[in-house]
Amino acid sequence: MKQNFSKSSFAVNVSKRLSMGVISCLLASQVATAQTESKPSIVSSVTESGITTTTYSNGKIVKTVADGYHLDTAFYKNSNVVMSTKAKQYWKITDRIGVATPFCKEGEDITMFLKPGAYNYLTVNHFWGKIGLGILGGYQNFGVSDDYKGPQGLIARNAATKGIPTSALTYDKVGSYEDFLLMIGPAVSLPLGTKFSLDIDAKGGLMNTSAPRFGATIPGNLGADQVIFRLNPSASKNQLGGVLSVDLLYNLSKTWSLGLNAVGFVTKTPFTTVGQDVTPGSNILLTKEDTRTHGGCNFGLALAHTFGACNAQTVYELLPPPPAPVVCAVPTLESESGRMYDYGSTEKPTFRWKSTSGTPENEEYIFKLYKADGSGIPVYQQTTKSTTLNLPNNVSLVNGDECSFYYYTIQSSVQGKCLSEANAASFGYKAKPAPIAPVVKTDDQYIFKIFGGSTATKYFGTGKPVRKPRKIAKAATPATATATPAKKLIPRRKKASAGTATGVKKYSTIVNYENVATNPNIKWPEDLPLPKSPAVYEYEVQRLSAGDCKPTGQVAKYKFYIDPKKPNDIRIIPDSPKRK
Repeated sequence: MKQNFSKSSFAVNVSKRLSMGVISCLLASQVATAQTESKPSIVSSVTESGITTTTYSNGKIVKTVADGYHLDTAFYKNSNVVMSTKAKQYWKITDRIGVATPFCKEGEDITMFLKPGAYNYLTVNHFWGKIGLGILGGYQNFGVSDDYKGPQGLIARNAATKGIPTSALTYDKVGSYEDFLLMIGPAVSLPLGTKFSLDIDAKGGLMNTSAPRFGATIPGNLGADQVIFRLNPSASKNQLGGVLSVDLLYNLSKTWSLGLNAVGFVTKTPFTTVGQDVTPGSNILLTKEDTRTHGGCNFGLALAHTFGACNAQTVYELLPPPPAPVVCAVPTLESESGRMYDYGSTEKPTFRWKSTSGTPENEEYIFKLYKADGSGIPVYQQTTKSTTLNLPNNVSLVNGDECSFYYYTIQSSVQGKCLSEANAASFGYKAKPAPIAPVVKTDDQYIFKIFGGSTATKYFGTGKPVRKPRKIAKAATPATATATPAKKLIPRRKKASAGTATGVKKYSTIVNYENVATNPNIKWPEDLPLPKSPAVYEYEVQRLSAGDCKPTGQVAKYKFYIDPKKPNDIRIIPDSPKRK
């Protein structure tokens, strides 16, 4: 059986498809870049010294600065100025050509037996700075290796099934695999120093794929050839695909670049097979429609040219002045702060404040009452326009045995647009007074010391013993001295003064005794041994504080004479009178 193929021109079909694709891309680009809303109209535009000032109908003023010019400092440092730089815009057309290498899933190579071919891609991108968008059109083909005649191919396997030697086969003319591409997508151009740049293109769209043609026949009856196996392109050639291209370019000049290119692509390829399944002893040939994954890696050269460049511009936008901010003034408290109410009082404070705003009629006040227990949760709050507030009856304030403290805050607000800082004050209730214990009267206590100790031959004085230091006895008249013989020449001695002791010899100044008593009068302690002979001692008395038992000051300090034979007859020795 002889199979006939379409005689229509393949080139004519491809050109029609490419033309329709280009028109579709242009229409899509036009729709994407169309403005969805009307722009404000230009009222005026004035250029002076490289600075173009454009005024729009919405009040915006835009100053565009050309290269080599700048704005004065007072303008671009104004808080209402927004500075932006428009990216450099240009077109770039890149032609890529090189070797195309196919690949497919494991086990699928024996379907078409493809080998490397050639590719040629042409892209046109429009860049805004480093980012661009454009279209890609290209062509690539792959040859068919002679392995399709080998033992792995269906031609040899079908012939062996039918018992036909391979030498009796007649092979068809081989047609190569072909792809036509028309895609759209983004691009990125990254400068690598002053001489190199890296371009990355990612495109997606339509791929017109034509599977290869090959097969074998044997002479049949009535002059017709019998097909052993044949692989043909499918009628459904248009498939979706994607291409990723990477170019490393060297800048030959400002507009021309040359470098290396690497491309990866992927798509689906439909194809038709005749005689794929052969039953021994049967002449029935089965025709099947199938699809396989098709992809590859291409390597070659890239030549790029830029044109239609528009240099970057710095734009200063003078924005309309912002509206005046709404300011909330802090109210002034007029209530008495820190007031303490007596225990058991049922009085509640009246809270008063005063506005500090120029427009108090626009203000409202937020009052919050807290218990000073650290919780930070208000026990009562209210929003009011009045400057006076009384607590309602259902708000009870704790007034127990312990002290209770409260504080409150007041803030102003204007139409809910602002909130002032809080002004605060406090008040409290006193604790239950504690009962006062009766004061127990205590006797005064004194600390006294006996120190010194000087021997005395005799005490001259007729006074009686004095027991109270504050009631010192008057000195008695001195005793009559023993008369001396008139005829003997003996040196005269001064008579001893009344109330003094003679023959006093100092031998010690240490403290002999120290104790606490409630009676400050002098008395020889029972637990202190008496001197062996008459002696003179010193006696010092100090009052003790009732709180901490510390001496508060000296009460008395004087000397006294004691005779061990008469321990109860203590004689106070008065100080010597001052000379006139």
